[in-house]
Amino acid sequence: MTEQAAPAPPRPSRRADLLAVVFVVVAVGLAGWALRDQLPDVVDSLGEIGWWRMVLALAATVLGLLATAEVWKHCLAALGSKVGSPAARRIFFPAQAGKYLPGSIWPFLAQMKFAREHGVPGGLALLAGSVFLVVHAVTSVLVGALLLISQPSLVNQFGWAGVCIPLALVLLHPKVVNALARKLAGRSGVEPPVLRWRHLVAPIAWMFPAWLGYGLGGYLLADPFTDSVVVLALVCTGAFALGWIVGLVVFIAPAGVGAREAVLILALTPLTGVAAATTVSLVLRVAHTVADVVLALRYGLARVRRKERPSEVTTG
Repeated sequence: MTEQAAPAPPRPSRRADLLAVVFVVVAVGLAGWALRDQLPDVVDSLGEIGWWRMVLALAATVLGLLATAEVWKHCLAALGSKVGSPAARRIFFPAQAGKYLPGSIWPFLAQMKFAREHGVPGGLALLAGSVFLVVHAVTSVLVGALLLISQPSLVNQFGWAGVCIPLALVLLHPKVVNALARKLAGRSGVEPPVLRWRHLVAPIAWMFPAWLGYGLGGYLLADPFTDSVVVLALVCTGAFALGWIVGLVVFIAPAGVGAREAVLILALTPLTGVAAATTVSLVLRVAHTVADVVLALRYGLARVRRKERPSEVTTG
């Protein structure tokens, strides 16, 4: 497959950058004001969690993120370019650091740049990132249904997720994914292959250990505050998945900051109380940020130090 000259994605405007920064500042300020009377309880909850649970939650988060790199690798393979897992991580994780910047295009731009170093056409990497986002979003709705199953009382707040489940299943159909790929191809600069169900099985399958890792991280942090083991596990996994899609929709929030935490707090409060739910959501945010930084540094340094072997990449 020969890469064509692809127009660069448009840069976000300064106004968009400023809006994202203002959103985060306002979200943090409002959350602080709302919790001003419960700050002592939040601090007490932090002590009740304990450092070893935080370490285990960080480990579970890292495992979930490693699974998402496999999702991206298989999305790339479905489009005709295969790389090994080490190479995929050297492309994927350093690029993911861009999601914390205002604007939503930085991870895509970085993936294009790093993929070229491994012999992958930049336009193909852009298209793989787009398919990855579709798979991520659709499975988040499906996994988010666990929240409605485990906590029927939350249907009023998250009933839209149940309505979206049939739509999510439709979006996973290869014909729909192919239509989206063709639409994105004009910007990616490559001609996308026709995707079949067999091409989508691996990316979809790898998303479920990712959601399980994220849910386990939340469960480990929230476990001291409730005896509902099964319900808590379902709520943590489903709420994180729904929080992810809400963070994606609220595109002005870098990495879903504020939006994702709001969903987690709302879902966990009936089980743990608002102070504990707030503490869990904040610690989980820190765990994901630390995990992103550690993986970006680990594989970013590996990308700099190692030259990619030509045999690791097969394009066709």
